[in-house]
Amino acid sequence: MSVNFSQILQGPYPSPKIPFALYVVDLTVNAVCSLTATILNALVILALRKIPLTQVHSVFKAVLFNLALADLVVGLLVQPSYISAVVTAMYGYHEVSRILATMFYLANWFFPNISVSFLALIAIDRFLALHFQTRYRRIVTFRRVVVALGFMWVLKCVETFILIYDYRIFNIYASVGLMILLTVITTCYLKIYFTLRRHEKETGAESASSIQNIPRGNDRPGETTSQGKTSGFSLVRYKRSFHDMLCLYVAFLCCYVPPLCVFIAIQVRGVENITYMIRFLGATLILVNSSLNPLLYCWRIRAIRRAMWTTVKEVFCKWMKSALFKGRGTAVRILVSSLRELRPSSRSKHHPEFNASLS
Repeated sequence: MSVNFSQILQGPYPSPKIPFALYVVDLTVNAVCSLTATILNALVILALRKIPLTQVHSVFKAVLFNLALADLVVGLLVQPSYISAVVTAMYGYHEVSRILATMFYLANWFFPNISVSFLALIAIDRFLALHFQTRYRRIVTFRRVVVALGFMWVLKCVETFILIYDYRIFNIYASVGLMILLTVITTCYLKIYFTLRRHEKETGAESASSIQNIPRGNDRPGETTSQGKTSGFSLVRYKRSFHDMLCLYVAFLCCYVPPLCVFIAIQVRGVENITYMIRFLGATLILVNSSLNPLLYCWRIRAIRRAMWTTVKEVFCKWMKSALFKGRGTAVRILVSSLRELRPSSRSKHHPEFNASLS
């Protein structure tokens, strides 16, 4: 049974239930966020290639790379298709708008929601790093993480096919899957939080002062230092990485929970004027998360911030060299054309005054 997307979407099409000014504001926000998500996530991907394993663990780099890749596609594909669907519908191109809206709906489910799976993988990684300190490197290997990431991409493709086949089955499947992921993430972070609090109470002020003498850095538990030696478990570094990932999760909740509550309200009570408008804005709120994530990387993770700044300087220097080269070429062309104008033409033979001036 195929799904009728024109009945599902209801959002990208202009409706009298939503003021026109709200459409303008919404499209403006999406246009700005599309540009920022594309540029910032592209810089994150380039920066991750420059960061050595002595600063960021390979497992964390792999997960963060996939998260940035999903956010990059949101800026390149999802938000432009959303804007195009609304604009074409406003100008009366309903067939084109329906195609763009279908593309938006499928991509909007696939790429923003796969970020939830990556956040769950990060939460599980942090949980294992704390509770299995000595066996962490044997349990969490790069190969296993790559397999888990590939499984997540394949699973989202299967979910998309279920969406196309039957929307009702998809609603049940997606709701249960999302609740499981949110439960896993929340449970992991709560267990980590209470474990750290219990550790602080047990160690006391004396142990806390001794921990402060550990050199600060971006090393993760069990990774190699710049001297090539294996570093032990550092509680200070672990707390910092835990707070970094917790910020990502809080930003995710702020962007995803309100639309999720509206979706539940619509399923229970039906579409009303207020829920229709909030659902329309909720789609934009979910997409804004793809622009927030790279900003949080820069704010919380020093290695990524430095690598991104280095990448920006390199790109700017290359652009300046290219611009100067093109400008120099333009100046040479202007000079050559000016000299050609000053050269005596064949007609100068018939102008004795001109020939006399040359002599």
